[in-house]
Amino acid sequence: MQREKRRVLLICSQHLFGESLETILRRVEDMELLGPVELSQENINARLLELRPDAVVIVDEGENKMSVSYLTAAILQQFPSLPVISAGLEQNIFRVFSTHTLPARSSDLVEAILNLPPENPWDDTPLNSHPKP
Repeated sequence: MQREKRRVLLICSQHLFGESLETILRRVEDMELLGPVELSQENINARLLELRPDAVVIVDEGENKMSVSYLTAAILQQFPSLPVISAGLEQNIFRVFSTHTLPARSSDLVEAILNLPPENPWDDTPLNSHPKP
């Protein structure tokens, strides 16, 4: 039985890093690459509805960091079940964003906070690179 191809929308500027990712993703047999779509495209929600991808990859090339953050938040707000993957040149990592919708009861909120992963979220921030006084 053959698996269905994952439909992935690539959103990026037309620069070298985005083109490199496009080349890599197009070679994957179990994946159908949609795009690339320009990062600055205004009607991204309409394109998402039209293309109906299984995931979105947003390429951050440094100069567009704030627009990438806003775009990621907007996609997750409008399409909460759609995973968004952010890849960038600044660090050798990628981030996978997804939403978790929980009932709005105070006991559930408290439980969700208390059950957060035990890692310190501030350990990997640039602020920690500065020496303490």
